Amino acid sequence: MNALLVFLGGGLGSLARWSLSAGIQSLAEKTSFHRFPVGIFTCNVLGCFLIGCLFGYFTQKAAPAWVFPLLATGFLGGFTTFSTFAKDTHTMWSGGLTTFAIAQIVLSVLLGLAAVAAGIKLTYST
Repeated sequence: MNALLVFLGGGLGSLARWSLSAGIQSLAEKTSFHRFPVGIFTCNVLGCFLIGCLFGYFTQKAAPAWVFPLLATGFLGGFTTFSTFAKDTHTMWSGGLTTFAIAQIVLSVLLGLAAVAAGIKLTYST
């Protein structure tokens, strides 16, 4: 059953990433951020925030058995993407956009961690 939940969540998360990323990137094409992968960056940071919310919420509550396979591993696993982050960073670096590549690395890690922390803090009940 867990495999089916991961499969379903992963498909929905990938579709959500594709849609949101493409929409945001098309908006960025008309700005000075057109050479930065702002669509994928947004999905990755948002996914970090959402997984923080999920884990923060269920820290002191028993999660139903379907929650983590469907939402964490499946949906958020499909919604975020390390491979595209790495490919985009490599493309910027090898294309002479070194500053953008470094910004992608630093901002993704720092904002990703901050987003997880914010999600946990927002949903954790003491």
